[in-house]
Amino acid sequence: MRDRVHHDQVCNRKGARRRTVLLSAASMLALAAGPALAKENMEAETAEAAESLQLPPIVVTASPLASPLDELAVPVTVIARDEILASSAATIGGLLKDEPGISESAFAPGASRPIIRGLDNTRVRIQENGIGAGDVSAVSEDHGIPIDPYSAERVEVIRGPAVLRYGSEAMGGVVNVINSRIPKAMPKGGFEAEASLAYDSVSTGRRAGGMAKASAGNVVWHGDGFVRKADDYRIPGAASRQSESWLESSGIAGGASLLVGNGEVDGHVGASIAYYDSKYGIPAPGDPANPVHIDMNQTKLQLGSDLEFAGGILSGMSLSGGYSDYTHGEVDAAGVTGSRFDNEAWEGRAEFLHRAIGPFTGAIGVQFQRRDISAEGEGGELLAPGRTAAIAAFIFEEMPLAGDELKLQLGGRIENVDVSGRALDYSVPLAPFDYPVSRHFTPGSVSAGLVFNPGEQWVFGLTAQHVERAPDALELFSKGPHEATETFEVGDPTLGKEKALSFEANMRRMGDDYSIEAAIFHTSFKDFIYKRLTGETCDDDFDSCTPHGAGTELNQVFFTQEDATFRGFEARGSVTLARFGTARAGITGQFDMVRATLDTGGNVPRIPPMRAGAGIFYEDVQVWGRFGFLHAFGQDRLSANETETGSHTDLKAEIRYRLPDAAAGAAAYEIAIIGENLLDHDMRTHSSFKKNDVLQPGRNVRLVMTARF
Repeated sequence: MRDRVHHDQVCNRKGARRRTVLLSAASMLALAAGPALAKENMEAETAEAAESLQLPPIVVTASPLASPLDELAVPVTVIARDEILASSAATIGGLLKDEPGISESAFAPGASRPIIRGLDNTRVRIQENGIGAGDVSAVSEDHGIPIDPYSAERVEVIRGPAVLRYGSEAMGGVVNVINSRIPKAMPKGGFEAEASLAYDSVSTGRRAGGMAKASAGNVVWHGDGFVRKADDYRIPGAASRQSESWLESSGIAGGASLLVGNGEVDGHVGASIAYYDSKYGIPAPGDPANPVHIDMNQTKLQLGSDLEFAGGILSGMSLSGGYSDYTHGEVDAAGVTGSRFDNEAWEGRAEFLHRAIGPFTGAIGVQFQRRDISAEGEGGELLAPGRTAAIAAFIFEEMPLAGDELKLQLGGRIENVDVSGRALDYSVPLAPFDYPVSRHFTPGSVSAGLVFNPGEQWVFGLTAQHVERAPDALELFSKGPHEATETFEVGDPTLGKEKALSFEANMRRMGDDYSIEAAIFHTSFKDFIYKRLTGETCDDDFDSCTPHGAGTELNQVFFTQEDATFRGFEARGSVTLARFGTARAGITGQFDMVRATLDTGGNVPRIPPMRAGAGIFYEDVQVWGRFGFLHAFGQDRLSANETETGSHTDLKAEIRYRLPDAAAGAAAYEIAIIGENLLDHDMRTHSSFKKNDVLQPGRNVRLVMTARF
């Protein structure tokens, strides 16, 4: 592989990082043991695996009450540890992209955010243990999320009313990456560890990592780390590779908790610190002779405390807080940093769970967020220093209406948001100038849901919500070129609040014999904010934009508000067709679609296409396998200046084998072989800005070996 020039130190880097006093914190409610769907069933020890299939997982982010799935009015997607290890994805978007209702931005192997029901960036909140990622991935599709999937014990995706607990920027959904860096329980036998190796044939990709927990008295320690490297990946057809699709990343983290348990108060208090470093190429550079790569790093501090009380009106209290110091440079082939983005973020949450007050049981809480973002070089031309500060109060209440069969769930949130920065005045086209702006918003949101549980593992949900969101600093204050996306972006400092009225009906049945999940939704947006391609082109300044200039390099994008309507349907299911002692075999299927239109006519840009898939599975306590496909239909419902994307089929196969334990408590070993894009189809992601120039990886065989102690 050709030599690459890596810039080891971003120029003008901050000399000394500021120290910050963090808010007291607490982690989320306890994790559940076993997943409900077949593909998630080998998480537990061999002797417990068959039993875990019977139990619905407790979803900690969907409800403050630690409710199982059959007590929630929201659709939830859960990715368990074994599936995370089997995935070749180096990004959260790549990990989730095949789940019903979820796709990815697919800009680069090191940069891909989840897209939920056609909504992305500032409408999808990415968080780690309930605290925001503290990055700038929502600023542009080429900016990665500084959370590697390997660090997660599980990933949960929440849609619907429950997202109000985390912020109006989560109106599209919440992706919560859950790990045990702040331990919540004693390890079995005082020590637990895991080590894993993986290899990908399509990119000569290598990944190694490990994690461990150990206890000393009432203190539990945690440590984890990983390293990941991949060359430019092969693409279908000729024996060629996708240029600048390489990736190098690593991370290390440690944490500790003091466990408290005296009968009156039980829980934990702890802290963690993590460092993440990533370098990755930007495929299909505007100038092939001078490719650009991203050099990113982040230091993150989190504090957490989760306490349960035996008596009194409060049944529990959760406090959590975090501080993130993030920076990345966009470095050319000569090692020169053309753009640099720095982001400091603080966040704190306090949530108080109360016992029954009349018919209501629930939680109230407050949340504080602050973000200081700055850019230099070409990045400074796009976005001048900006600050966002928000404080919010929220409530979640539950009331039985007919015993345990019918429940009413209510939620509400009120925020106070201040956004300041510098905007572009282009009213005089040949002499635009920037000027300071400060905006204040008070978004208010409410939600209601009915949960009907008639028994036999069935649950039906009906929800309605009104959500308001303040414009992001990027949407207000963008004012220049962004070479990585080949766009010239112009914000609008007069943008108002975005409002959405949503309705959803869903059903869920979970069990060994058959399981099904389905949801249908309709969302009406008032003043929906989106990037509108104007059809004009620019160079590096506004004067060059046609028709006033002779720009040729960058597509001009305006942040625009229009009313819009999103509607869609998603479903997945599995049926057991045969049993062989402790083993079973069956079929699976999934489907999703979303239509997004502007009320004035036309389509919202970059909406994922309709998809359908099916497969077969076999599982036992030692062997698990599946074979199936996911077909993406062609997308010809386009916005202005958008191009059509053809269909493709991703054929996959996977088999895992767990070696028998020599004795109870002995090490458990697992080997997995996974095949991806086995048909070697040309696959392009319609929601990607790079889809016309970048193919997704060709045929890949992945080998994963894992040992647990």
